[in-house]
Amino acid sequence: MAKGYNPTEYMYSSARIRALENKIASKERLRHLSDAESAEAILSGLSEYGFEIIRQDGAIDREATLESLLVTSYGELASMETGDAVDFLRYQYDANNIKSVIKCASRNISPDQMLSPLGTVGIDALKQAFVDKDYSAFPENMKIAIADAEEAFAETSNPQKVDFIIDKACFADMLASAERSGIELAKKLVCAKIDLCNIMMTLRILRMKLGKTAAGILGEVYIGGGSFSEATLVGALESGEESFANDVVRKKYDSLATAITDGESLGDLERRVDDIWFSVAREAKYISFGAEIAIGYIVALEYEVKNIRIILAGKDAGLSPEVIRERMRDCYV
Repeated sequence: MAKGYNPTEYMYSSARIRALENKIASKERLRHLSDAESAEAILSGLSEYGFEIIRQDGAIDREATLESLLVTSYGELASMETGDAVDFLRYQYDANNIKSVIKCASRNISPDQMLSPLGTVGIDALKQAFVDKDYSAFPENMKIAIADAEEAFAETSNPQKVDFIIDKACFADMLASAERSGIELAKKLVCAKIDLCNIMMTLRILRMKLGKTAAGILGEVYIGGGSFSEATLVGALESGEESFANDVVRKKYDSLATAITDGESLGDLERRVDDIWFSVAREAKYISFGAEIAIGYIVALEYEVKNIRIILAGKDAGLSPEVIRERMRDCYV
């Protein structure tokens, strides 16, 4: 563990967060939501679960309402001086905001409806940064990658190029932040996320049967910093899916390897990947005190919001409660 991290400094915040964990929606409460008659009925009742009901022109603003739980919670952690410990989790929102601004600028449309308040750089500061071409407020790798992404998009008009460049920079910033913090759970979470993203991208490429172009595509989307080298994954493309599962994935993710070998669909594998990553965050439940508790709490809330989104999408699609529950992710409590 890096010098400078002292878990005892988080004893007070740990006790407060443990009390807040009682408000996290349990699996039973989420099952109850999935039984609701409609998405509107679910949204109108979310205040009981700690969400702020936000309205726009008289109607409930779904995304703002769902984000309100995380906005409030990040603020609470900041007030307990634990905000820095979870900043690496906020970088994904910075990345999505950056991508939205770059793509919308090329179409001369406003990105406002796509921007999240959950990043480390506020929305107003984000937009001003692009006006001034001053990206110093962003984490180190992302601020450098912005110009590369803008240039690649201008040359190709391919929005995926923006995604690839900014996502790689985002993961690099997440990993650097986790390593600086000295919090082993933070680093473990980032490395697992990188691994799982690389595994799923490799698997998608394998199933697309792209032939000689597969290695080049993988090289473009590969994310460094995890357990698997690019050469290892390129080798897996050549040896096939079964070999990929047995020789690569099983080294660290045995249950995922079994699911791949069994031929599970990409959708089912995505759910399994989410649950594997969540299981890493749940390690915080067994720690008495430390910054890990704040990290586990925020991840738990993000998954609560994710599950509610799944329930709402299921209601919109007219799915039965049973089918909706099959698609839900794991719960913290």
